[in-house]
Amino acid sequence: MRVVEGRRLTGPNLYLDATGAAVEVTLDAGEDAANVHALWRAHLTDGLHALHLLVETAAPVTTHRPHVGGATLIVAAEIDTLHTTVEVAEWAAAAVADPASLDGAGALDAHLLRLRTLLGTEQNPRKPAWRDRARAEGLPFLWDDDAVSIGFGDHSRTWPTVDLPAPATVDLHAYGAIPVALVTGTNGKTTTARVLARILREAGHRVALTSTDGIQVGDDLVESGDFTGPVAARRALRDPRATAAVLETARGGLLRRGLATDQADAAIVTNAADDHLGEWGIDDAYQMAEAKLIVAKGLHRRGLLVLNLMNAPLVLAAARLGLDRSHRLGWFAVAPWPSVAYAVERGEPVALDNYGRLVIVEGGREMDLGSVADVPITLGGCARHNVENALAAALAAYGMGLEADPIRRGLQGFRPDARDNPGRANLFQCNGATLLVDFAHNPDGLRRLGDVVRKLPARRRLLIVGQAGDRRDADVAALCDEAVKLEFDRYVLKEALHYLRGRALGEMPALLARLLRERGVPERALEHAADEGAALTVSLAWLQPGDLGVLLVHDDFGAALRQLQAAGAVPM
Repeated sequence: MRVVEGRRLTGPNLYLDATGAAVEVTLDAGEDAANVHALWRAHLTDGLHALHLLVETAAPVTTHRPHVGGATLIVAAEIDTLHTTVEVAEWAAAAVADPASLDGAGALDAHLLRLRTLLGTEQNPRKPAWRDRARAEGLPFLWDDDAVSIGFGDHSRTWPTVDLPAPATVDLHAYGAIPVALVTGTNGKTTTARVLARILREAGHRVALTSTDGIQVGDDLVESGDFTGPVAARRALRDPRATAAVLETARGGLLRRGLATDQADAAIVTNAADDHLGEWGIDDAYQMAEAKLIVAKGLHRRGLLVLNLMNAPLVLAAARLGLDRSHRLGWFAVAPWPSVAYAVERGEPVALDNYGRLVIVEGGREMDLGSVADVPITLGGCARHNVENALAAALAAYGMGLEADPIRRGLQGFRPDARDNPGRANLFQCNGATLLVDFAHNPDGLRRLGDVVRKLPARRRLLIVGQAGDRRDADVAALCDEAVKLEFDRYVLKEALHYLRGRALGEMPALLARLLRERGVPERALEHAADEGAALTVSLAWLQPGDLGVLLVHDDFGAALRQLQAAGAVPM
């Protein structure tokens, strides 16, 4: 056994409904995860008792989750003792990995002085007291190392942890909730979040939006970058200008830390597919679906969980977790799928493409949202993945209490361009060639984009493709499988400099080239590029009038857009 790392679970997570600490370990052949957990729990109990984090007769609430090659060891912990509990959990795991480290009466005592000092700086009983009062009053509560908040957005107040008043001294009548939605999924979450934010703006809200592009409140970009974790969510929910919030919620933050809140009105899971497998103990699409469904723990008891009815991993995981019994479910489908009738019979709202019209059905009520062809991001209906994204956003808005008019206006006013949806299915004309710019970065994403590629006329086709270094070779092979199905005439293999993630420079383009050659792509059709900018340069030089360039841009869409515009590209 080897200890990999410990981490804080700062909100509802894959293992617990509340906060805690987790330790990742690898296991040797023949080691049993349940036995390792039992030994770890015994040492952990000793450490927590020694620090007076447990009464003498108590035992910690622990669990474990085995996975391929290892296990996750988990213990529940109070919000003002998480750093210390992680340290104790790591010490206990190290004791299991190396029992000799416990030799001598001072083995535990050697750690206690430092841990008592850490606990003394961390422990603040007013933090859990504020949480308990918020629960009693039915108010949203946010916390981190630096601050505690009551309420959301323009109904919130935030205090520094170092100057936190006693809960009983504060009148809370002015604080409360605002509409909040969480959006996750393997693919489509950024577009779905942006569409939902647009719908809420059409309803008159100033929306705090977190996404892979940054944090935005209304028209103000607070900060650019990838902000899809709980830290970004707390920043957005604390912004006093916000009257609603849409929080893109990525897999990494969900598995590493958990959720920022359990008071959302709606949560969307667009899909679950093979991507990022082998990380954080997630080894297949069905486990990925369970990870995405952590967002169900972020809903208040009346919140709507919006799921893709045509995504088998999600449907099966929701059933296995019993979410039909514990949550209000809603479904979306891009066709009158047979399961739609069963969902409607159970009283669950369903959003679907009903032969070219977007509708929401619940009980005996049908809300007509207009023609698919009138929703620009669907590209006349050929971008089926964006039909799904539009349906998901519409159903979440419906679950948040919005009427048809703002939903319809939001869907029909949101365009697939660099202003409304940068980097997602953006179409340009450049010197007679058509350019399709997109963020597709995994086999499922390229498969979905393929529906559009096949319907765009082209004399010749070019693809810029790269991949992050943390993907398994099998996942890269699956990406190449999807690429060759689209029969490109030219493949530009880019180095993803921002996403090397453990691979050597040049390793990923070489792997892509080998896999494409193995699938019948001739060497003359392959071209290597040192970075994303170079890939765009060689692609634009190759493309001629009547050609189609599928440009998968991952590193810096803003820089890519400027380069395309300088070359003469104009939106279609």
